[in-house]
Amino acid sequence: MKKITPVIMVRSLNVKRGGVTKASVKRANVLAKEHKEVIIVTFLFQQNYKKIIQEFYDKSLLEKNVRVVNFFEDLKPVKKQLKISRKQKKLHFVDEKGFIKFPVKKKGKELCYRYYKDGLYLKYKSFNEDGSIKFIDYMDASRHRIRREEFDEHGILVRTRQMDRNTNKPRLDQYFDYKGNCYLSVHVNPSTGKEGRAARFVTNPQEYEKLHNLQQEWFNTFLQGINYPVITCELRGLHKILREVKHDKAKKIEVVHTNHLKAPFNDKKRIKESYKELFQHADELDKVVFLTNEQKEDVESVYGQRKNFTVIPHSCQVDSESVGESNDYNPKLAVTLARYHEDKRLDEAIQAFKYVVEKIPDAKYYIYGNGPLEEYLQNLIEKLNLQKNVFLKGYTDTPKDIYIKAACSILTSKQEGFAMVITESMAVGTPVIAYNIKYGPEDIINNEINGCLVEQGDKQALANRIIKVMEEKGYRNKLSLNTAITRERFSEDKFEKSWLDEMKP
Repeated sequence: MKKITPVIMVRSLNVKRGGVTKASVKRANVLAKEHKEVIIVTFLFQQNYKKIIQEFYDKSLLEKNVRVVNFFEDLKPVKKQLKISRKQKKLHFVDEKGFIKFPVKKKGKELCYRYYKDGLYLKYKSFNEDGSIKFIDYMDASRHRIRREEFDEHGILVRTRQMDRNTNKPRLDQYFDYKGNCYLSVHVNPSTGKEGRAARFVTNPQEYEKLHNLQQEWFNTFLQGINYPVITCELRGLHKILREVKHDKAKKIEVVHTNHLKAPFNDKKRIKESYKELFQHADELDKVVFLTNEQKEDVESVYGQRKNFTVIPHSCQVDSESVGESNDYNPKLAVTLARYHEDKRLDEAIQAFKYVVEKIPDAKYYIYGNGPLEEYLQNLIEKLNLQKNVFLKGYTDTPKDIYIKAACSILTSKQEGFAMVITESMAVGTPVIAYNIKYGPEDIINNEINGCLVEQGDKQALANRIIKVMEEKGYRNKLSLNTAITRERFSEDKFEKSWLDEMKP
């Protein structure tokens, strides 16, 4: 039998992430049960890459036979960490000889300082929570930022970003190994942030028209060391690299994690450009995997039916001890686990909860997550006078413990690829009240059987369903018991079998 090696392509990994990262890691662990090695390949630069990956293993989030390989790390000629130099250590001190420093007020525990010399503002230093240096910005006499130096968790310089004077954005990135050698430089468009021309300075130095071309070359070289790679691409930004893989025995699979439609996500023919490229070249792939039947059918209504289109939904990981009718939950608590991002429309969920509180004054709504809209959401809570009812709880890595305590969970997203939070909630018997969006809710929820579907934007209807679940114990228990439908349809066994079958050459 051919010994195949699953290879999973993602941009990056981080422990405090859901969505694509969570799904990719879970699949890697499932495949690791049956395969000697599973490889996750990441293509994005991460300042503290080694620390991030080590955290996955330390927390037992990745099986030991799952190997993570990063493009930037693998390209380094010197990969072994060396002792930090005396000169570098001086940069790590908060106090610096010859400079007068002023603290910068920022949220969070990170420390930041501005440094002046002879009246000129010349440096800005940011330190991590543990006191280690994060980055240093350098200014010219006119206060224009000219470059940023970024350091890993050990204080080693890993990247320098040369800044554009007009936009104050990077225009050239230089990457360094542990000896301080620049092994790669990449031009960046300061207006768009897109990476362009790249130059590699290690073995056989070479220039490339685009960073993508170097990444493609590197990935093809990497795959030559694998006899039978089965490659899954998890993000559209990596699709072209998958398509251009040069390996006679490789199997190529594209996984569609997100909504392929343009806003407002209701016209089947208005397709995002990145997805047009995927579907137009779908015949060059062995499989295109969708997470829902609804999305597959929408794509086929435009591009026609394809033999290589299939559906493998996320699984519903069940804890049998915490499923079914339970009196341990708080009947007046609703929860949401989501990024604090505009796509999640948490402001609408909070506004809807205002109606809930008018009927149930001691009702509570806990929102777990992080993201750019934290301050905006907190201000909205205060504006609606909901400080005693609605709370931003921060990120959690134990979703089961959160869902099991709640009467229901709430989903108000603009768009999803599957909405894994629905199956996570139902896995412990907690019903979900969701906007009926594309894609996920309609595939998972049978309205008023195992959860509730509400028309998008109808905050009063959303509130009414929350109130009913909180006030009518029998109704809530019915929904909870019927989540068994979901657990059966999206079982772990079905998920594992489907993906193990897809791995066959």
